[in-house]
Amino acid sequence: MNTFPSNLVSAVLVWALVPLVLFVSIAAIIIAVLYFRHRERMAYLSGTHPVEPPPVGAYPYVPPPYANPPVAPPHPLATSLNTVGIGLGITLGMLPIGFGPWLIVGLIPLFVGLVRLGLLQFEPPQPPVSASDRQRWLRRGLWTGGIGLALVLAFLTLGLGPWLLPGTITLGYGAGQLAVYALEPHLRGKAPPTGL
Repeated sequence: MNTFPSNLVSAVLVWALVPLVLFVSIAAIIIAVLYFRHRERMAYLSGTHPVEPPPVGAYPYVPPPYANPPVAPPHPLATSLNTVGIGLGITLGMLPIGFGPWLIVGLIPLFVGLVRLGLLQFEPPQPPVSASDRQRWLRRGLWTGGIGLALVLAFLTLGLGPWLLPGTITLGYGAGQLAVYALEPHLRGKAPPTGL
């Protein structure tokens, strides 16, 4: 009777399921982001989503075809903390492999984000962020952080390894969004330092 050993069947099952679960989880994240972006656009088009007026002096004249002002560049605190979160997620995801030159992939964005956070201390105070931007940071942080935590917990059943990378990156981005939501009101209007 030809039967496979049980450990060979479980190994083949694990190696067949890991790529499938990775593909499905990444596809689910992409579909969720596209779906919520679509809902937000449809809310703007239908008029149910409140459109905030532009700040005083920012857009002196808005021509009629372009009733909505152009999107402002990303907030520097948000981009800095997102870079730190993604770099930390990559570093923690690759740490189970061991210490080696592959950690540079996560350490570079981590330290670039930290340097950008340090340089923010020398910039002039930023104007207040709208409530819709703050709610967007909170919503993104909760969604991506929850998905990342679920991925990490799901892949922890396989043990520590590089398969935790999608979960740690997503969790790091969500943590960065939540950090921006929490820290932005405290850093708004801060006077820049006078000297080095």
